[in-house]
Amino acid sequence: MIISDETLPLLKDKGIKVPSYDRKTLKPSLVHIGLGHFHRSHFLAYLDDLLNAGLYDGGVFEVDMIPSDRNFINALRKQDYMYSVLAIAPDGKEDLRINGPILGYANHSDDPGIVARVLASPDTELITLTITEKGYCYRDDIGSIDWDNPQIKHDLGASGPPMTAVGCLSAALAERYRNNDPVTIMSCDNVPENGRMLRSCILQFCSRKYPAIVKWVEESIAFPCTMVDRITPGTGIDDINKLMNEYDLEDGCPVHCESFRQWVIEDSFCTPVPDFRKSGALIVKDVRPYELMKIRLLNGSHSALSYPSYMIGHRMVHEGIGDPVIRKLIRGFYMEEIAETLPAVPDVDIPSYEDELIARFSNPYIADTILRLASDGSKKISNAIFRPLEEGLSKGLPMKHAILVLAIWNYYYIYREDGMPMPIDDPKGDELLSAAGDSSLFFRIAGLADWVLDKSIFIGQVDEYLSELKTKGVKRTIEETL
Repeated sequence: MIISDETLPLLKDKGIKVPSYDRKTLKPSLVHIGLGHFHRSHFLAYLDDLLNAGLYDGGVFEVDMIPSDRNFINALRKQDYMYSVLAIAPDGKEDLRINGPILGYANHSDDPGIVARVLASPDTELITLTITEKGYCYRDDIGSIDWDNPQIKHDLGASGPPMTAVGCLSAALAERYRNNDPVTIMSCDNVPENGRMLRSCILQFCSRKYPAIVKWVEESIAFPCTMVDRITPGTGIDDINKLMNEYDLEDGCPVHCESFRQWVIEDSFCTPVPDFRKSGALIVKDVRPYELMKIRLLNGSHSALSYPSYMIGHRMVHEGIGDPVIRKLIRGFYMEEIAETLPAVPDVDIPSYEDELIARFSNPYIADTILRLASDGSKKISNAIFRPLEEGLSKGLPMKHAILVLAIWNYYYIYREDGMPMPIDDPKGDELLSAAGDSSLFFRIAGLADWVLDKSIFIGQVDEYLSELKTKGVKRTIEETL
């Protein structure tokens, strides 16, 4: 059975959760940039809960900045902008629902005028983004927009439609400035202090292109920080077939994800926004403790387990964490070291959180791949492992197992299986591959702090581990280190 406004009653009769609200009456109060899997499993699920409970009356106009999958968009439109979310718990319990908050869609590559109009519309009270870290054209190493980025250069110089999210948002704010029409702009990307980073990008860009609005943006526009979490692998043909075979549901754009979800939002708004706390989100004064916990323990552990798991021979995340050696390294030692670098996290028991992470990683029904975790390693490791390592060493903590994890990452670039290198999907992949035989150069390119590299203890430990990895292999080296 297909998904459409007309089939909702039939789907409900089959026991599938469907929107209980009248989708035709939803107000166009929200715009989101970046219609990906995670957004559909996370933000739109929280919003769908509010709508079903009668606690909000607005819908979302979806925007993509980059060319989208035409088949996906055609399927979404055919389904009246609805799609299924299948959440699966570690024990295999399934929860299937049809989400309905999407009002419409435009791709900036095709319809820049529509995108500009909805971003600047006085009806739009909240703009959210999931565009990945690279979508902000921001260089964390210098704390600035990448002014050498060709698209940023285009947006600064051209009079036509901008190409970047920062350019589009800045142009929309210039339009809203004329009518003193504020808007809350909220990043939902897995980026440290994402709201502050986005605010900095917008202000820097406006200072060059729209200097007259800078003070107004500083005083009138809110950029709340957020922490988001829900493991959501990319949808595959097996996921689509499962819905057809087990639920008699034909869906061209489904989402499969874990049952767990978490959202922490900074209490900093300048316009009316949905009260997401009523659908389970935390609204707090300071997101940073929760953010550090998630980035360092979840994202860092993802990276820490991916490289040794792949070299040992595992291809799925649940297989990797199911290996007793990998599990002991991550839960018994790595997480414990990293947790020592965290500030107090209100109302969170860290050991229980760590245990829950292991249970989530072990979920065999999510079918998350090791290579997904290993992609963009230099970006992920910089925030999730380098920063806590630097803080730990500065406090005199040993950080032995964090250093082991980094040595294994270095070894991943050296290791050959049947003469072939490991699969590498990383923006610095070529540089790191050429430097892999020189650990000091390798980690300098990766962005580790100079003062750490200048300490002989770090490079000494890395080189000692690398020697053992080359002679004993990954598994035995880990076993003898624990």
